[in-house]
This record gives sequence, C-alpha cells and structure tokens, in this order.
Amino acid sequence: MIPALVIWLCKKYILPRLNKKSGLSSVSLSTKSATVVVVLLALNFSAFAHKLTQVYNIKRNGEIIGKLAFNQNTDGESTYLKITSQVSTRFVFKIDVQTEDLAHFKNGRLISSEVSRLVNGKAKERKKTIFQNNGYQLQSGNKFNSFNQAIAYNMMLLYTTEPVAISQVYSDNFQCFLPIKKQAAHQYRVNLPDGNYNDYYFENGICKLVVVNHSLYTIKMELV
Repeated sequence: MIPALVIWLCKKYILPRLNKKSGLSSVSLSTKSATVVVVLLALNFSAFAHKLTQVYNIKRNGEIIGKLAFNQNTDGESTYLKITSQVSTRFVFKIDVQTEDLAHFKNGRLISSEVSRLVNGKAKERKKTIFQNNGYQLQSGNKFNSFNQAIAYNMMLLYTTEPVAISQVYSDNFQCFLPIKKQAAHQYRVNLPDGNYNDYYFENGICKLVVVNHSLYTIKMELV
C-alpha cells in the first residue's frame, strides 16, 4: 500500500514539475521518474524498518549466571519481539533454564505471542496467545481459554518502552493483565500472581535494570 502511494505521489506532483522545468524527453523523463521512485522507496523503507537489540547480564549475588537478549524488529505496521535467555546456577541443586518469548504486534495490537521454557532439559507447558475473531485464544499446554480485552502492551515491551501513563501490562506467561505501579521517577513495579514482583528501571525510555524479587532469591538483569 505504501509503495503504491509513493508512486502515485510521483505521478501526481513530482513528474509534472520535472517535465515543466526541464522539458526532458519521455525516455529521459522515465529514467528520472524511476530514480525518484527508488529514492523515495528507500527513504520510505528506512523510515518504517527498524531493528533494536539489547543484551542483559543476569546476576545473582553479584555473580553473572546467564544472559538475556532482547530483539525488536519493526517493519511497516508490524513489530516482532523476541527474548531469549539462558541461566545456569545452583540453589539446593543445579538448575539450567532456557527461555524463548516471541510476540507479533500489528498497528499497536498484539497478534500473537508464545512463551517456552526448558528447565534442566525438560520442556515446560508452552503458552500461546493468538488474536482471532476479534478476541484472544489462550493456550497453556492442553488447556484453552479466551477473552476479549484488547492487548497493546505486554511484558516484553517493558524492555524497550517505558510505561508512562500505562496502568497495566499483559503477561504472556501468566496470560492475564497485571497492574503497573510507579515507584519513583522512571521506576515501576509489576506484582505477579504468584506473590513475587519485578522492578523495572528506565533511562531515556529504555529499561536499564530489572530486579526480580522472588521469595527465595533476588536476580538482577543489567543492560550491557
């Protein structure tokens, strides 16, 4: 749709002016118009395509126990998010956790998301949220549910978009909305349904630090 609009603008406004000013032949004019279209398309795609990558060190008691990588790819009306992490530590016993979270937004609306976890080599229940028939279909393992409330902001976006004037966030893992409470300037808390909570610290709109407060431990994720 956007390329077609660019071509129409060229024909409507740019080409007549070029023809009037230069008196070029049809062949020369065609070449020039093609050049203009290419330039405008290049500008168009550079404006609508954007990639962002952020890497965090995961720390426990000051020791790095893993990494988290956040990737955002915006292309036109669609935004694709991906978070991967790997943690290896010891509580009572050694634990290795690998995670992958995926999400697709279009025109500011969540279209789909998926959460997968691998703990000590064993896959946990996969969580899916899919927009269908003006509502959301939820899947957690073999369990299914649905709701109709719009989703424009999820937990993954907390890494790249400060929740200014946003009061709740959708958890793709818990598959419900959670309240966001502002603690101080650029500092927010999200209380989880299991009784734990996460604190998010922002600088220039980007999350610089996440503190995971669990009843058994505290983990920090610091932007590298």
